[in-house]
Amino acid sequence: MTYAELEWNKEGIVFSGIFNDVAIGNESSDVRKAYQVSFEHYYQPFSRTWANERIKFLTLKAEWEIETAHLSSITEIAMHPAYQQIIGMGRIAIPLILSEMKKKPGHWFWALKSITGEDPVLPAQRGRIKAMTEAWIRWGKAQGYSS
Repeated sequence: MTYAELEWNKEGIVFSGIFNDVAIGNESSDVRKAYQVSFEHYYQPFSRTWANERIKFLTLKAEWEIETAHLSSITEIAMHPAYQQIIGMGRIAIPLILSEMKKKPGHWFWALKSITGEDPVLPAQRGRIKAMTEAWIRWGKAQGYSS
């Protein structure tokens, strides 16, 4: 079998040639394959190569929900690293968050306000999750983020 030989340098993983294992035994071939897999995972971890933003969002959301389910403090919930990474996704996360809010209202208000710099929730709606969710969904429609 023939493999691409990869090396790491300051530009990242680069192709350095072709490796042919015709003269190598099965054990050596297995070791070589394991080395290549670990090399790729170490220098280019999955977190840097998300298949798409939706998968990244859903993965972070699941982690956040599981690890904060027992918390009652909104501050602790919003400061969770996965939630902060969702905020770090920026405007790409807005339609994903709004879509989640349509399915199940949740504590996405902090993230939306942080990403957008806006707050469509009226003072009379504060503390009422359903009303706050509806305000953000209306805002999303008005801004063209959802239908």
